[in-house]
Amino acid sequence: MLKPDFKDDKIDNEGKSYFCPQCVLIAGIIKYYPRLETVLEINYVDFKRPRKVIIDLIGEDNQSCPVLIIENYQADNVDLSYFNSYRDKLFINSTDLIAKYLSEKYGIGIPHY
Repeated sequence: MLKPDFKDDKIDNEGKSYFCPQCVLIAGIIKYYPRLETVLEINYVDFKRPRKVIIDLIGEDNQSCPVLIIENYQADNVDLSYFNSYRDKLFINSTDLIAKYLSEKYGIGIPHY
């Protein structure tokens, strides 16, 4: 996820701080279901690109955040067909799909719209 209070010189140069609404949604789900904090490794990256930590894992074309990356995945009863792949890793960067996966994998609630 992106670190909060980042600057974006492309939008303004007045020093305003920003946050990523999609990252906040996923952070909120994780805080809402604290057990997720014990089963997920949560990392925060800088807004500015290139985001080397992400590039090293899933390639330069896949730097969007939030992103859920699965390493050493094993077949279980969770549908992974909507994940993208890069080398030996699976990943998704859609908040809706991240929430779907967390619900299916860890038994948390699903969004009610």
